[in-house]
Amino acid sequence: MYGQISKQVFVFVVLCLFSCATLCGCVLRSLTIDSSPAGAMVFLDDEPIGETPVTTTFTYYGTRKITLEKIDAEGRLLYERKIVYEKIKPPLYQIFPFDFFSELVIPAKLKDEHYLTYQLDPLKQLPKEEIQKKVIKNAEELRERLRMPVSR
Repeated sequence: MYGQISKQVFVFVVLCLFSCATLCGCVLRSLTIDSSPAGAMVFLDDEPIGETPVTTTFTYYGTRKITLEKIDAEGRLLYERKIVYEKIKPPLYQIFPFDFFSELVIPAKLKDEHYLTYQLDPLKQLPKEEIQKKVIKNAEELRERLRMPVSR
């Protein structure tokens, strides 16, 4: 009789674990980054993810480094490079201890979508004389480095 009850309990536990594994929910996290003007290259934590508007998934909440830059075909910047540290905050159902239920117990797929939009500033053009001074200064520094003996 004791063996019969323990077998039934074992079967019940296995069925519960199987149903939890197949019916458990999960949270789908996504981050959408857009810019004005569109078409800027986006780097999330120094990794390229695409051109705006771009959507990517993420696993962890916290502060993320977002870099946007818009360049032309030759690789020259068209707008000022924008570097932003954005804090991605979790919703209430992703805070301990509620996250256990939203991730494993609730048989539904929850969506957590974050939308960020940035305005890129036009590139500030330096006067021609100032650009020439910088080029001459860089050339002189390079010439001095070439004159120095190489130490081995």
